[in-house]
Amino acid sequence: MFQPLEGLRVLDLSTDLAGARASGVLADYGADVVVVEPLGGAPRRDELAVDYAVFHRGKRAVELDVLSPSTEREQLLTAADVLIETWAPTEAAKHGLDRQTLHARHPALVQCSITGFGADGPYRDVAARESLVHALIGTMGEQVGHRDGPIYEGLPFASIGAGYLGALGVLAALFGRARDGVGRHVETSLYDGALVYLAMMWGETDTGQQNTAHTEDSFMPAGSGRLITGSFRCADDEYIGVHTGAVGAFGRLMKLLGLDSQIPSDVTGLDMGIPLTAREQEILHGSIHDIFASKPRAEWVEAMAEADVCGIPVLRPTEVFDEPQTRHNGMVVTIDDPVFGPIEQVGPPARFFGEREISLRPAPQPGEHTREVLAEWADPNHDRPWVGSARPDDRAPLQGVKILDVGAMYAGPCASRHMADFGADVIKVEPVRGDPFRGLPSLFRNCQAGKRSIAVDLKDPALSTTREHLAAWADIVHHNMRPGAAERMGVGHSQIRELNPDVIYGYAAGWGSDGPFARRQSFEPMLSGYVGAEFEVAGQFNGPLYPLGNADPGNGLIGAITMLMSLLYRERTGDGVYFENPQLNATMTHMAHVVRQADGTVLGAGKLDPLQYGISALDRLYETADGWICISVQTPTEIRALQSVTGCELLDQRTTVQSCQDIDYELGMALADIIVGQPSTYWHAQFDTAGVPAAEPKPFNNRAFMRDPENVRTRRVAVVAHPQEGTIREPDQYLRISQTTMPPHRLAPRLGEHTAEILNGLGMTAELIEDLNTRQAVRLDIEGRRT
Repeated sequence: MFQPLEGLRVLDLSTDLAGARASGVLADYGADVVVVEPLGGAPRRDELAVDYAVFHRGKRAVELDVLSPSTEREQLLTAADVLIETWAPTEAAKHGLDRQTLHARHPALVQCSITGFGADGPYRDVAARESLVHALIGTMGEQVGHRDGPIYEGLPFASIGAGYLGALGVLAALFGRARDGVGRHVETSLYDGALVYLAMMWGETDTGQQNTAHTEDSFMPAGSGRLITGSFRCADDEYIGVHTGAVGAFGRLMKLLGLDSQIPSDVTGLDMGIPLTAREQEILHGSIHDIFASKPRAEWVEAMAEADVCGIPVLRPTEVFDEPQTRHNGMVVTIDDPVFGPIEQVGPPARFFGEREISLRPAPQPGEHTREVLAEWADPNHDRPWVGSARPDDRAPLQGVKILDVGAMYAGPCASRHMADFGADVIKVEPVRGDPFRGLPSLFRNCQAGKRSIAVDLKDPALSTTREHLAAWADIVHHNMRPGAAERMGVGHSQIRELNPDVIYGYAAGWGSDGPFARRQSFEPMLSGYVGAEFEVAGQFNGPLYPLGNADPGNGLIGAITMLMSLLYRERTGDGVYFENPQLNATMTHMAHVVRQADGTVLGAGKLDPLQYGISALDRLYETADGWICISVQTPTEIRALQSVTGCELLDQRTTVQSCQDIDYELGMALADIIVGQPSTYWHAQFDTAGVPAAEPKPFNNRAFMRDPENVRTRRVAVVAHPQEGTIREPDQYLRISQTTMPPHRLAPRLGEHTAEILNGLGMTAELIEDLNTRQAVRLDIEGRRT
């Protein structure tokens, strides 16, 4: 496998899965990652054996008491380029491993801290647990369920997001280090990891425009617009996911369903932002379920593929492993794991230069490489990659990087939005009519923030020189168009590389650049259903449900990570890079914690109970006398504290999570009977005093989060004035980097807002620009002119 991070040394001292995921990304692409565990191995190694098999693959393992000063500890720190840890905010300082101490001794070391809720703020001392994050940020109040009340989140997207953000921040810090040699501190959290996914739906304006269909004052309540998105039961009791976001897809589906005469499509095919009339809503929602129930799923999948409408099967976990496009993409790897034997895992999502067949080493056993690593890392003068020698530079890490974003919708453009957050100059190229996603303005704003917009018809011969100049200008060209579309516009890989041999070219195809399903449409959450996530969030024995952890933001994070890896590789070699990060691949990584053994046994799936309370008696929601409370108990000390507070006799002789699993159902029932007897405030106070990790789940939390001054202070929220919408509040930054001045938040551009500015900068005269505008070959920002 192509290894852009070869030579990078990463010391993983994390004890939580977010850290393992972050270093796992780096290991998959060539970094030498050393996992340090205490003598005897990590305390939860047996409990997390499946996760370790996936997220520790390709790493080496050392056993060492890293919390105590020693020659060996100092040797590892001296040799490392990157340190990843997941300690609580005050814990590192107790062991001489805090940022200030480490930076003084190892000034080139990039340190990444992944906490539960951030280094400061009201939740800094809350235990870093997946479920508590979802309780406090509001996921449990928003995730759809099969019952009323808060719903336990079955997809661990806080840890997934934090892992991606940690890797992204490390790579951005390394790019900065390549400039001035300074090892910076990257800080993110599970809280930020959840936010980067919720951001797709969150945000608000003074006019009431919000990113969600879960509130009554939403700008377009669910089911009221010409956008069909959902899962439908078919005649064989299987489910199909349907999405009509593509241009013309709504009309094509209405024709396929026989409803086109009653609900005609808009002539432009841009139906997504157009509301249905009350009569059309009544017709559509009164018929669509019955129509889909009239045929088996396979017939609908074939018919919708022929009609060019997104129709994707909703599968159980690991069933996607057997699908032809999955195998074509090389997304299933078989690894001979020392614990489970040969198991099938989800492979790395981004691929370089068309590679598909890859080989990965199994996860190590505790201490397997202690002697080997200590011997290899003994030389402090090894060749460190990406260490510059200029004066310390506190500019944004990607200041000066130029990106041409030719994509549309969300998953592709979200990648370059993250790069803009780091200071890159991103030009969004869109057609004269605009990105179809402008029909959902709040979602559009989130994935296009910080960019400049040029609206042009790149097929117009008069703009051929403009296309060439933009290609030569860019360090990175990225898009997510369907196969062949970029070539027809003159911005395919070979066309761009001929003009710019050193370019980094990224293609975020839906299914892949080629293969049996390459030309099919792909949308979320349909692909989440395809990889099994909809069954995971629904709970055991239930029908599929929409997963709040939408994989579109995940693909954006993977795209940004791959761009940064490519930039670092080019920094070292001077060579251009071609990569692909298909949406299918990215969505599969959301279920990477689920594997399949050789006999077909699925491991890691189906943990959420049928009532969507939780994954065990020790990690679940409990109803109180007046509400709900979520507990997350993991250690013997916490188990004893839970027993002390509740008086539950079943816990008298239980000291470990494993021992409690033997009586999980009985224990859950007993605790439920006890906890329902007192109000939430009582239990919260009792649990807090005794040291039982717990939280009261927040209801739908968008507005409160956006208006919280603490979130504005930490730049998790941006507050920006807008001439039409008043004040816009939307998610801003998801991580923090020391010795760095991040750029101010900029709202997504208006259509064609920078067309004239960009064309003029490329040498085009004002007269020619106006002529192109007159014949609609370009779009100028008329709104901007008026304001």
